Amino acid sequence: MAMKRGWWFAATACVAVLAGTQAFGSGDPGPIIEYVTSHALQPVDRAALAAGRVGIVKTTAPAAVRYLDWRLLTGLDSGAAATEALATPCCGGWQDLSGGWVQARREVPGVSPDVYWISTERQGPNYTAIPTCFGDAFTTATATLKARIAAHGAASPWVRAWVAAQDAVFEACSKPGIRLPPLDPAAPAWLRADRLYQQAALALYDGRFADAEASFAAIGRDPASPWQKLALYLQARAVQRAALTTRDPAAFARAHAAIATLAAAPDGTYGKGEIGRMQQVLEYHEHPAALRDRLDQALNQKVPGPDIAVQFTDYWSLSADKPDKPEAADWIATLGTRNAAEGLAHATRRWQETRRTPWLVAALALVGRGDPAAVPLATAAEQLPAGDPAWLTARYHLLRLRIGTLPDAALRAQVDAILARSDLTPADRNIFLALRAQLATGLGDFATQALRTPYCRLSLDSCFDYPGAAADSMLARQGGGWVGFGPDALLVIDRLPLAERLALGRTATLPAELRLDLALTNYVRAVLLGNNAAVNETARALIALLPQVRGDWQRILRTAPGPDKRFAETFVLAKIPSLRPDLADYGRPFGTAASFGGYWTAWLVRPPRGAKPATFPPARAYVPGGWWNRGAPEEAGDADLVCNEKCGVGAPLHLPAFAQPLQAAALRERSAFRSDADLGEGVTGGTSLWEEALAYVAAHPRDPRAAEALYRLNRVGRWGGNHNQLSKRAFRLLHARYPGTVWAKRSPYYYN
Repeated sequence: MAMKRGWWFAATACVAVLAGTQAFGSGDPGPIIEYVTSHALQPVDRAALAAGRVGIVKTTAPAAVRYLDWRLLTGLDSGAAATEALATPCCGGWQDLSGGWVQARREVPGVSPDVYWISTERQGPNYTAIPTCFGDAFTTATATLKARIAAHGAASPWVRAWVAAQDAVFEACSKPGIRLPPLDPAAPAWLRADRLYQQAALALYDGRFADAEASFAAIGRDPASPWQKLALYLQARAVQRAALTTRDPAAFARAHAAIATLAAAPDGTYGKGEIGRMQQVLEYHEHPAALRDRLDQALNQKVPGPDIAVQFTDYWSLSADKPDKPEAADWIATLGTRNAAEGLAHATRRWQETRRTPWLVAALALVGRGDPAAVPLATAAEQLPAGDPAWLTARYHLLRLRIGTLPDAALRAQVDAILARSDLTPADRNIFLALRAQLATGLGDFATQALRTPYCRLSLDSCFDYPGAAADSMLARQGGGWVGFGPDALLVIDRLPLAERLALGRTATLPAELRLDLALTNYVRAVLLGNNAAVNETARALIALLPQVRGDWQRILRTAPGPDKRFAETFVLAKIPSLRPDLADYGRPFGTAASFGGYWTAWLVRPPRGAKPATFPPARAYVPGGWWNRGAPEEAGDADLVCNEKCGVGAPLHLPAFAQPLQAAALRERSAFRSDADLGEGVTGGTSLWEEALAYVAAHPRDPRAAEALYRLNRVGRWGGNHNQLSKRAFRLLHARYPGTVWAKRSPYYYN
């Protein structure tokens, strides 16, 4: 069935922003867990905006959400309806509604079941995609099919013929030249009436607007047609679409006349509520400058209008790339600039000229600690009253600029007062917790501030629709919800010596899953450092935390220090390929031991001379989804782990006072964490942990673990570091000594 409304949007707003719309599907990275969101996709964030609470303004928010911030910062109302409309991404959800149709058609026997997804757009110029079929089309088709099944039965050949025709209609959403299948002359009247409507819809999708107009007009003249009430509206849509395609003045005149005819129809006529939007679409193309000025006035009214999202989309499309933007559009563009220096200069100048708070907010977001403008902007921010909508943003930037330069105790009291509030969104609370963690008084205080509430780019529950999703993101259940270590906390933990990491792992208030992550990374460190006491402590904890390999932990505990214990330690490392000494690149194992995934690392227990000095993982390694964040800096040390690069210019992480004197010892320990990836260019040699294991197996042919160990070392050589042809040597020894074992049968090849 044709959509009831909305396809005209393809000519304006959706095309303008489609490339920036987040999507999840084939080729996409999947659900992204983050601790700071700028999209306002979740109900808790929309509720705050609807209630007039700006929170911390995010520079990476979609333009429509930045416009919501502008409204609130300038004293304009938001409200639930306007917030919902603006916070919903353009075209969001219209693709998803095809799923209801796909499911409904499978209830009809004899139709092809091999339809899983329907493309709803056609290719446009310059690599753009133009949506043609929107959600209402699928909703209408689904409802109509259910009605036809109820009236005639799912097994009716006429219902099957109806579905075949509707499949062709939806195929025309993405392909030109589609035709409906022939209609049996004996078809009943209801099917013939539906077929006329399907023909009109297909003509509309296929760009044959004159045919669509004529077909809808004919339907409108037939009082017996169940589609007559939609006909006048869809006839006007066909005429309007023709005008938008041809851009011919005469076609625009016909479109205005068709809309006027619809406007003159009796009250209650279908589609009369769309007249204002239809007229705006024509004005967008005929008189763009005048429309932009009119929209600027409408969008700066105290009370938001019912069409605020449509108005803003056209307003932003007409303003975004223009040098003479209206003030609201200018602020939105400046806040989201990728040139911080130019944006700061412009925002500061506008603040000085207007003394309007939004410009102070923009300047604060773009100012760095070393910028000359930082001091006067901080002074102005300090003077904002607590009731000002910009106060929370100003407090965040003041703290960001001052941490590390003013005494921790004074700043700690300020952050604690903010965290005592009950009106913070999870994102803003996470930001202030990250600031507070930098001011922690000790390890226990740090542990309290390190846990954060995660967001999912979809919905939090849908992020865990597949096994291991929580493990992939290192999350844990707590109090009926999910928590994880913030990225800033992960960085601090990885910069602690083993003794402090062990103490943190003993914190009983941490969820078991996070204690598992600490125990496993501590275990790797203890093995690489040769610290038997630490190995035993972590193994004892891991008996309960990772019982899938309980026997390995128990063997480690009952084996005396020496080569046997060393092999027992390495053997379990070979079973869990995702283990690392740092949380930055560690992967939590889940499922059965046989299903543990990941890649091994070739740890060098005796690095060669000339290896690069040991270093900590760079800050960028901890940015959630940093590889997906287009705004993330390329320089590894510039990552903002407090606001996760969503609040503008960040600041280098300030290590808590208790951690600062530990850095030298932590860096010394790291010399034992070396891998072949750490070697400088042209540097080779050294001895890996896996070399030690291979040598042990060669010297202990009767060890019951020998064949399995060789099998695993062969896999290490394929999926990890193949140091000195580890795979080939393990393979040959396995097949020479243990040819009849299951481990040899599972190893038909070696890898160079």
